[in-house]
Amino acid sequence: MQPDEYDQQMLDLFVDNIKADRTDLDLLFGAMLAWGVQLSLPMTTEEVDGCKIYAVDGNGLVACFAENISENVVQAMAAKQPLRVLFRDSCFDEDKTKINIFERFKQQLDWDEKDAIQNIRVV
Repeated sequence: MQPDEYDQQMLDLFVDNIKADRTDLDLLFGAMLAWGVQLSLPMTTEEVDGCKIYAVDGNGLVACFAENISENVVQAMAAKQPLRVLFRDSCFDEDKTKINIFERFKQQLDWDEKDAIQNIRVV
C-alpha cells in the first residue's frame, strides 16, 4: 500500500508490534531462545497488582507483559535482583515511564548504561 492509501481507522493495526494471537509464554520463550536461555529451566509466576511476573531460573530472567504496569510491579521485579529483564512495549503508558523504569533497574541493580542495554529488553 502507498502512504496515501492509509486512513485513520487503519492506525489501530500498527499500535502493537506483536501479533494479536501471541501469549505471554510465546513472548517469554521467544526471548529465552534469542538470549540462549534453556527452555527447560524452572519457571515460577507471581501476581502483583493484577500483573503476572515470570521468573526463570530463580533470578536469571524476570519478565512481565501486562499493560501499564504499576510501580509495585517494577519494585517486585527489581527486588528479585534479576540478571535479565523482559517487558512488552505496552507495559509502559509513555516513553518517560519506560525511561524511568530503566533508570530504576540501573540504580537498584548497580548497572551502568551498557549493562541496562544488554540486560533489559522490550518486545
